[in-house]
Amino acid sequence: MNTLLVEKLKDYAKITFNTGGKYNVINKEFMYEMIDTLRKIDSDKNTRFIILTGANKNFGAGADIKELKAANENREYASSFFSTMFEMYRTFLHLTKPVISLVEGVAYGASLEILLVTDVVIASPYARFAAPGAKLGVFPPVLVTVGKEVIGLNNVIRMALLGEELSAEEAKQIGLVHYVTENLETEAEKVISKIKMMAPSSVMNMRKIIFWKYEEELEHAFKTLSEQVLTRDATNGILAFLTKTKAPWVT
Repeated sequence: MNTLLVEKLKDYAKITFNTGGKYNVINKEFMYEMIDTLRKIDSDKNTRFIILTGANKNFGAGADIKELKAANENREYASSFFSTMFEMYRTFLHLTKPVISLVEGVAYGASLEILLVTDVVIASPYARFAAPGAKLGVFPPVLVTVGKEVIGLNNVIRMALLGEELSAEEAKQIGLVHYVTENLETEAEKVISKIKMMAPSSVMNMRKIIFWKYEEELEHAFKTLSEQVLTRDATNGILAFLTKTKAPWVT
């Protein structure tokens, strides 16, 4: 099963997340396919922009809980899973073409973190944003690194440490979202027309300056996460999520 649907439209490529079920999740298959797809699109001289969106009116619910459980139970799998996830985000950092994310429904966890390494985020008024990883005994590595500059330290604390869910308007207020509208595609066309006024080489160099500096810190965060997922806290947190019970640290 392909987890991504790729369409070439005019001078941009549209990638739709489609991992099955009501919500889109990030699993190894998704990550491998995303890395390969992004690299191919980025090397296509006829494509100037990339649009990301989710099938079933949901951007994504984050990392697949089944794969987190597998990582919790096996050190080798944990290392492979999170090194692949790091490589996916690293691929986003090194893209030469601007990326526009269209968000409907939920953008949680690792799916929300994709927004932090894209250029423009357009959200439905009904979209919701959260990074609940620490409730499972893990943590959001992109949010606590890249997020500190994108949305500011206090808002990282609000989302990562306090686990608060944000509405689309709240996400816009903190800078996670740029535009809130019910007409996502129309707004995307407006954004594209604005970016088209910029020289492609200028866009490429601006992306390099903006994003490349995060790579080292992000790699360290993922290495830490690959150890964190093996802890007893992660075992208890994942089990609590799967059984719909409270983790032992919740009093």
